[in-house]
Amino acid sequence: MAIIPVMVPFFQNLGLSMEEFFQLQAIFGVGILLLEIPTGYVSDLFGRKKALVLGAFFAGVGFTYLIYAHTFVQLVIYELTLSLAFSFISGSDISLIYDSFKSDERQQAAKGLANLQFAMVMGESSSAILGGILVMWSFKYVLWASAIAMWIPFFISLFLKETQTEQMDRSTHFKNFKEMFVHVFRSDDKVLRLTFINMVVWSLSTYFAVWIFQKYWEEQRIPLRYFGILWATHSLFIGFTGKYVHSFEKKWGSSATLWGLGVCAFLGYFGMGFFGGLLGVACALFFPIIRGITQVLLRDAMNWRVPGKFRSTVNSAQSFCFRLGFALFGPPVGYCLDHFGLRATLQGLGLVFGVFALFILWPLVQTLKKVA
Repeated sequence: MAIIPVMVPFFQNLGLSMEEFFQLQAIFGVGILLLEIPTGYVSDLFGRKKALVLGAFFAGVGFTYLIYAHTFVQLVIYELTLSLAFSFISGSDISLIYDSFKSDERQQAAKGLANLQFAMVMGESSSAILGGILVMWSFKYVLWASAIAMWIPFFISLFLKETQTEQMDRSTHFKNFKEMFVHVFRSDDKVLRLTFINMVVWSLSTYFAVWIFQKYWEEQRIPLRYFGILWATHSLFIGFTGKYVHSFEKKWGSSATLWGLGVCAFLGYFGMGFFGGLLGVACALFFPIIRGITQVLLRDAMNWRVPGKFRSTVNSAQSFCFRLGFALFGPPVGYCLDHFGLRATLQGLGLVFGVFALFILWPLVQTLKKVA
């Protein structure tokens, strides 16, 4: 993923505006919308390994195609190819971990999820530094490095072993989806329902920020060669937060840890909006904390409340809702960046997620207190 830390400057170098950039990300989100749940369902029906092999293959194809993509239409094809790739991967990797543990081994499964998150961000960190170095010569070198690296998971996935878990009936598709929907949204497990919703909201809070960072760094006159180092720093914050978030939860309690989501989103956006220079850049480090909590603590809480037979579909449904949110609100955010400026947009987002903390996060915290 060496191209990701310099993706915004790369697309701008091709002549795209920030509005067009967010449009492309929204198109990626729409692709996920169309494919996320069907591919998760395929994983539940036919196995995690098959889904991961297909996802890794299309990821390699997508990043290889990016080397030769120059126009907006070609970049749309690239984004749609990646949406197919990540749709197959999304949910299948997490499900494979949880399928590997028994119901009384939650602590080991949570550790496995934290280790997966840590491994991912270490990969992001190393590739970010590599991208920051290679971009000093040319974007082409960064593109080639990304393409070569993205074929490695395909060959690794061929050696995965499928776990033995209950699978859904391949002949009753409507009944399968109804059972999943009822379990998540209509059952008595209010914690599961609220956890699902909060994962969508707080994933959005970090995703908007991620694609604003590079524009923000540009306005702070930070040289492009340092983008990789900054991106790697954010990735490391995510990794360490995710790896030790359960320790934080034991020390401070679930309520305090969860309130960190709303507080960090508010401080991150308003801090970047009000301050400039190094202080503003430092305020952006609140967002990796949100991602670490969301991707490990909330995801662990959700996956243990979902039966293995439709676990991939539920994970994909959560990603589907998150992508839907970005597809709807990503382009307006890009429009605000182009027409109202960076500071006003950041302050507006800080206000929005401050309100979400009161109306989305607070009910989950209160429910957890009741069931504790």
